[in-house]
Amino acid sequence: MQAPFCRDCFTGTLRGDITPVGTEETIHNVPSYVSFPPDGAPSLATVVIIPDALGWNLRNTRVLADAYARRVPCKVVVPDFHKGTSLHEKFLTLTDALPTANILTKIWTYARLVPALLKFLLYNRYAVAAPRVNAFFQSLRQELGPSGRIGVAGFCWGGLHAIRLTHLSPPLVNCAFTAHPSLISVPADIEKVKDDTPLSIANGDDDQYLGRTKMETVVRLLRDRERHEVVVYEGAKHGFAVRGDIGDPKQKERGEGSEGQAVRWFRRWMA
Repeated sequence: MQAPFCRDCFTGTLRGDITPVGTEETIHNVPSYVSFPPDGAPSLATVVIIPDALGWNLRNTRVLADAYARRVPCKVVVPDFHKGTSLHEKFLTLTDALPTANILTKIWTYARLVPALLKFLLYNRYAVAAPRVNAFFQSLRQELGPSGRIGVAGFCWGGLHAIRLTHLSPPLVNCAFTAHPSLISVPADIEKVKDDTPLSIANGDDDQYLGRTKMETVVRLLRDRERHEVVVYEGAKHGFAVRGDIGDPKQKERGEGSEGQAVRWFRRWMA
């Protein structure tokens, strides 16, 4: 059985070089971070980000939402789908010293980490979280009507939800993007992707969740389906699209690459 988390799920670099420019609002009864195109630029649609386990408050995710809003351009919403149980950003560095730590430090670290993880898993396992995630998209679809354009971007924990939204008929979203999705079932979750909901996947070549064998299967299943794409980033670790170190040229290149991939996808399918 695959573990619900890998170490890379809560490691990475916290963005301190830029300040989010959006606002916090309550949308369809869910606290949300909202970012709009700058200078009143016309919005093509609405993109909803389903975040990783660090949730809607993570600065990195909010900065990414701002980038989508500016570049697509579109309205971007990051809802608190975790209902206040997201992992705190302190976990980005809490486990850094574990490989060389003494036994007391390891015990102290796990004593802080494990309760938070268990709470997150209890409140956010798929069977519990999917109804509230899908309900949000149902409400958004009702608000925007059949002509409204809705995109979804899911990362890690959110990737599973983004992919499974492409299984629905009639669809709730017009297109989907996911980077380093976790806990997906291969090949089943990929085989169920419908052609009327274009899906773009960004992943490393040997990710903690989607290793080489699984990625080969994902690529094989989607490469001949014209409305879907898979982009493999060599050497990219799980979390690279959100929590990569922009001070590292290679990590920065991969992060910018996945951001550009998402922007192009939303422009293509939400125009």
